[in-house]
Amino acid sequence: MNKKYKLEIPRTQFNRIANAFELEEHYVNGYDAWKDTVIFSITEKKRLWFAKFALKKDNPKMSKKLRATYWICQMFLPNEIKKYLVK
Repeated sequence: MNKKYKLEIPRTQFNRIANAFELEEHYVNGYDAWKDTVIFSITEKKRLWFAKFALKKDNPKMSKKLRATYWICQMFLPNEIKKYLVK
């Protein structure tokens, strides 16, 4: 379970994820100013953690801030993450 993912996503999407989860900057590998994207790495463990917020069910035990993360966490689902992998 030591798999790592190197992803490239639009900067605005990264900002939404970073704001919702208070993501630390050490995940960032670089930026592409021309494409306005962020390249970052996450572990399989962190991907699974993000993916649990992509489920479309309301959990009142979660804070409202985290309940609104359904759309921004879709990219961490196994069938979606392939689109964002850096090749």
